[in-house]
Amino acid sequence: MLEDVSDFTEFKDGAQSSDRSLFDGVPLNRDPSIAFPGPPAPPHVGLFREWESPTSGFAYVLMGPDPLALAMPEAPPAGSAELAAEMAEVYQMALFRDFPVAAFMDASLCAALRQLNGRRPPTDKRQLIASHNKDVAAAAERLSRMRWFSGETDRRDVATGEEKHRRRFGTEQTASNMFRGIGEDPWPTPFISQFMIMGTGGSARDLAQRATGLIAYGNQRVDQKIAVATPKQDYMTAWAHYLNVQNAFQTRGALFPDKKHSEFGIFDAGGNFIEGKHYRPLNRLRELATYVHDDQLYQAYLNAALIMLNERYAFDPGIPYHGGSDAPAPNQEPFALFGGPHLLTLVTEVSSRALKAVRGQKFSVHRRARPEALAALFHTIYTEYTPHRDTVVGAEQYPLGDGSQEAAARKTLGGTLATYTFPVGMGSEPVLEEVLTDVRLHNEGQNSRFGGAGESTWLLPMAFPEGSPMHPAYGAGHATVAGACVTLLKAFFNMRDPSDTAKPAYVVKPGEKGLVPDPGDDENDISVGLMTVEVEKGLTLEGELNKLMWNISNGRNVAGVHYNTDYIESVVLGEDITIGILREQMVAYDKSENVSMTVPLVAKRKIPAVLRNGGTIGEMEEVEAILIDRFGHLHKAPPTPRH
Repeated sequence: MLEDVSDFTEFKDGAQSSDRSLFDGVPLNRDPSIAFPGPPAPPHVGLFREWESPTSGFAYVLMGPDPLALAMPEAPPAGSAELAAEMAEVYQMALFRDFPVAAFMDASLCAALRQLNGRRPPTDKRQLIASHNKDVAAAAERLSRMRWFSGETDRRDVATGEEKHRRRFGTEQTASNMFRGIGEDPWPTPFISQFMIMGTGGSARDLAQRATGLIAYGNQRVDQKIAVATPKQDYMTAWAHYLNVQNAFQTRGALFPDKKHSEFGIFDAGGNFIEGKHYRPLNRLRELATYVHDDQLYQAYLNAALIMLNERYAFDPGIPYHGGSDAPAPNQEPFALFGGPHLLTLVTEVSSRALKAVRGQKFSVHRRARPEALAALFHTIYTEYTPHRDTVVGAEQYPLGDGSQEAAARKTLGGTLATYTFPVGMGSEPVLEEVLTDVRLHNEGQNSRFGGAGESTWLLPMAFPEGSPMHPAYGAGHATVAGACVTLLKAFFNMRDPSDTAKPAYVVKPGEKGLVPDPGDDENDISVGLMTVEVEKGLTLEGELNKLMWNISNGRNVAGVHYNTDYIESVVLGEDITIGILREQMVAYDKSENVSMTVPLVAKRKIPAVLRNGGTIGEMEEVEAILIDRFGHLHKAPPTPRH
């Protein structure tokens, strides 16, 4: 979409050097003459956005691996089966943003939902959930017909067997697993992690206290409810709005009900528009996106740590001093060393290292285009490559052999993305065309607010007015921080039942009740709380922490700013960052401490060489869990049992 390829060359050169002056010269198209539909930017921000920390990958760190010491595999290229599946999924997520999260579960769990008093929800509410659940199941069946999900590769798919496994190759999509990540419990469970909605239940883990959603934070309380973004309001569905965002216009307007700039909003029982912020438990898919729009990146994991400390989950037995330790110490308890303050400080420490490392991958290595930009290319293909022109310029004016940049762009598109929807041989994706048709109809409805019948576009409906942040897609900052922070929590806490190590530790024991956000009467209902559901096999601590990891990561996918591989490969990067930090922590302690930590990994995989120094894990050995010994060496450990 660039008018001059030299602009990208300058961007690339600036991102591959620690010399900030090189990046200072990277051009942005700041043309204020472009008309802008939709809500304006707040008055306290500038008119244009700037690139976000493009050279931070060149900063050295004194804790853990340096930012560019770890690597990520190549992202799926244009024309691959995996990228088509990822893009269809992101489009489908956008179309389902106003669905209740209660509908993204196995139908058996949907039918088992109860009010907190144990009564069945009203008939209308049950019908609402069932109707949405049926739509989710139908969409999952449709996505399952994509080549990647049905187990068909393309010559452009470069993932190894290990990568294919964690990227869901050949995995049938269902209402139970669609839009989900990996590492959660392998039986039907709620879509949202308990750590995203529950309060602290104390050492008794009281359900009523958990259902308040209030987390003890010293003598204060943190409320898990989040602000409700304007329902049914998407952005960048009109070409002028999309183009403004690409030209770095600051369009970060309010996400919350504002009668001046939206016909959508929240209405009271009398049909009156209610402006401002309103809070409820994470009720709709859109609120998962809203959560990750303004969060302090480690806050979900800080909340989880506070909950686990309050509810007295057992520490890893390899950590000294505490009662369940393999090396208890009379007259000592963990506090500054291996206690709450140590843990809570490290949650923030690993997140800062994760951000530097992923910025190095984003800017200096991969520079992957955002889903919104890829969607614009689909729009371009469908509109004869002339979406921003006043008059249509026919393809015959740009023969493929004339050497122009536009001719080169046409040829590239013709051999990659266009093969999905205008096939000349193998590689067609009929499901993607079906999804694109749904997107066009959705966008026409969104664009009708700006007058006329509504502009037809195949752009990706974005959850945020400003679309994606000002940095490339791969890896994902939220997901890298998620991988780093959750790995730390899994290292500090015991993922097994201390009284019976053949069993996992549970957040919700088998046959007991977990929490699910009440869907309310519709997306406008702000008076909702939490419902309960009995989970036959329970919810394990490891499974709910892994679910928390992908809830936050995929919240960015729901918003339209990331793909699935951005999530999963970034989680692995974050995991490695924390392992590196914990290795160095170990060698800083007196050897008489006899410290060790067992860390279950999010997926079975090989360990990078930079982390294997001195350990017993082989170069090609795939492991599911590791033990970090007192010398900082890594060893293979048995995975946590799942019953």
